[in-house]
Amino acid sequence: MNKKITIMSEEFENEQTGERVEGITIVVDGMLKQFLEVIKAKESKYENNLGIIQDALMKGLEIVKMEVDK
Repeated sequence: MNKKITIMSEEFENEQTGERVEGITIVVDGMLKQFLEVIKAKESKYENNLGIIQDALMKGLEIVKMEVDK
């Protein structure tokens, strides 16, 4: 079973401020796609992959913050 997620990073420049920011793209395929399909089928509050990924990211960041704050 292949348990990898393809994530790409690209740098962008804000045209108004000149600030350079990182943009991150998550490719939804393979096992990740299958996992997200299961979640959407079981949980009606998720209409699309974006909602699941946003929740997972925020919950994961909360855990990371708690670990860093120890």
